[in-house]
Amino acid sequence: MAVQSGDLPKGMVRCDLTGDINSFITKEQSQDPQTSRSVTTYWADLKKAGATAAYAAIYTDSATHCSAVKSSTSDPAVATYKVVVNFVVQFKDEKSASGAYTGDSFFGFSASTLRSGGVAIEGTKTGLTANSIVLDQSISNQSFYIALWQNKTFDVILAVINVDSNASKKVAASENGRIK
Repeated sequence: MAVQSGDLPKGMVRCDLTGDINSFITKEQSQDPQTSRSVTTYWADLKKAGATAAYAAIYTDSATHCSAVKSSTSDPAVATYKVVVNFVVQFKDEKSASGAYTGDSFFGFSASTLRSGGVAIEGTKTGLTANSIVLDQSISNQSFYIALWQNKTFDVILAVINVDSNASKKVAASENGRIK
C-alpha cells in the first residue's frame, strides 16, 4: 500500500529506513533515538485505537540524503533536496480507521494541524477520498505536499518535499489506487 519507486520521479532512491513499523523504530534507535521514541509512542497510541499493522516508506534523491534523513541532526522539513516520507497504517475495521483520521494525531500529523498550516484542500476535491486533506504549498525555496487520508481500513500520511505539485499529486493518487 505504501509509496513505491515507480510512483516517484526518476532518480529517487529507497532509504533503508523503509519497512514495517517495528523495523523502522529499531533502525532509528541508534541514529535518532528521539524519533524512535516518538514513533514508538505514536504506534502504541494507534494500536490502542485499533491499528493492526503499519509501514514506513522513505525516499530521497540520493543515498547520501538517505543517511541525512536518519540522523538526529537532520530535519526533513527543512531539506533542500527531494524527500518522500510515507506512513501507512492498517486498522481492524473502517470505523477504527475513520476514528484515527478524525482524531488528534497520526504520527504527529492531524487534519486540524494541516488546516491551520495554510490553505488546505479537503474531501473529494483532493482527488483521494472523502476523508482526506491536502496541504500543497511553497515556502521560500521549498515545496510541500502533505496529504492525510483514510481509505477503507487504511490511514495514510504522505509528505512530499521539493517535488513539483503535479508529480506529488500523482504519487498520492498511485498509492491511493492500490488500496483495495
